[in-house]
Amino acid sequence: MSLTSALSNANSGLIQSGIRADVAASNIANASNPNYAKREVVSEANVTANGGTGVRVSAIERAQDLAVSRLKRDANAAVGRTDVIANAYSTLTNEIGEPGSGYGLFASLEAFEADLKTLEATPESSALQNAAIASANETVQQFQALSHVALSMRETADKNIETNVDIVNSALHRIHDINNEINSVNALSSGAAALEDERQSLIDTISSIVPIKDIQRDNGRIDITTESGVYLLAGSVNEISFTRSPVITSEMRYGEAGSVLSGLFVGEQNITPGGDNRNALQTGILAGEFAVRDSVATDFIDSLDSLAVDLVSRFSDDSLDPTKAPGAQGLFTDAALLADPTQTSGAASRIKLNNAVNPNTGGEAYRLRDGIGATAVGNSGDSTLITNMIAAMTDAQPASASSGLSGQFSVIGAAAGITSLVGEQSLRYDSINASTKARLDILSDAEIEATGVDVDQELQSLLVIEQSYSANARVIQTIGDMINTLLSL
Repeated sequence: MSLTSALSNANSGLIQSGIRADVAASNIANASNPNYAKREVVSEANVTANGGTGVRVSAIERAQDLAVSRLKRDANAAVGRTDVIANAYSTLTNEIGEPGSGYGLFASLEAFEADLKTLEATPESSALQNAAIASANETVQQFQALSHVALSMRETADKNIETNVDIVNSALHRIHDINNEINSVNALSSGAAALEDERQSLIDTISSIVPIKDIQRDNGRIDITTESGVYLLAGSVNEISFTRSPVITSEMRYGEAGSVLSGLFVGEQNITPGGDNRNALQTGILAGEFAVRDSVATDFIDSLDSLAVDLVSRFSDDSLDPTKAPGAQGLFTDAALLADPTQTSGAASRIKLNNAVNPNTGGEAYRLRDGIGATAVGNSGDSTLITNMIAAMTDAQPASASSGLSGQFSVIGAAAGITSLVGEQSLRYDSINASTKARLDILSDAEIEATGVDVDQELQSLLVIEQSYSANARVIQTIGDMINTLLSL
């Protein structure tokens, strides 16, 4: 080997050692950065027409395990959906109150029935009359409050859909820009890997909202599709479109004639979650928010409305109170009218206490005992109407189809059944959510193991790099000494 060849080999070794030292130092400095993947220097023999001239760095690669990363993204999307739904059911469970909790709709109905039974034994007591009216009012307020909670949940879900669509579209545009930047960056610089880190972080953000697949293209570019193959990024960005509804009412349902509720579209392709078309999103935060807006909250509202109509109808039965006009409303009303079993939508938000007995609207408490249509105080010891009211509450009657229940129930039994349905769904999604999060944690750990920085390993690499640097420097020094010796001859 000539001195020139030896010098060239040693010089290339010094250059490689310097680059490897910089990469190792960068790895160590970013070891705690969750969005950083370790870098590795790729070297190869530098061969020319005159033979080998040492080694050269061909690339600085970013560590990745595409299979694990894709599985993690799928798990991330699953968690996105179940987490939203589990939180929604948890909210409804807390608001409606479980039997024995001492608060909520069930507790109010239970207190009203108990007050009626106490009044039955002492019908002349004005204090007990007022207590029963107060608990009836509390029941009405519980219906209205729960209806408001469910409607607010739908409106919040609609707003969250808009927000998350904007996040996805913005991320897609940034990934498009990164694709172009990576194409123009020198593969030997740290810039390309840094851009890939940023792109990976954006992909993870999108994947929690929309289940996606990434397709590797030439020159470091990627395309992105939904799980079903709808292109979101293919050379250019195909934005997801959605229009938020400023107001959502009880009867509004997506897809029904006249409904202003928006779905999700990519161009002309419908990707709305919950639909039966092949492109409908199945997982991700958007799927969870659509489930809350169009299923979880609406099912709860339907159950609540059916219970409100049932309560109004029971107390409006003509055989219960002979003092009221036939067909007129009883103790409870639907917006001051008789409930229509065929028009249940929104009934829970409209239920009220009859003005005739409500002291807050000029009513008289004695009418709870003497009848809605009573014009004067009757027999103070007559508890017939109170007994009829108790029977109206406790009689088992068929549950309506919209309640989600099957069989016959008393008022409290139906309330307990609805509460139980919500509680069961809450437990179910809590369990599913815990399972999907555990899978995500496992896959996240696997990805970190494949792409994360092992500081001990990097420090060991620095020792090897130092030895290599010293050896090559020694070769150059020796060649210099030899040349000086030859020149002095």
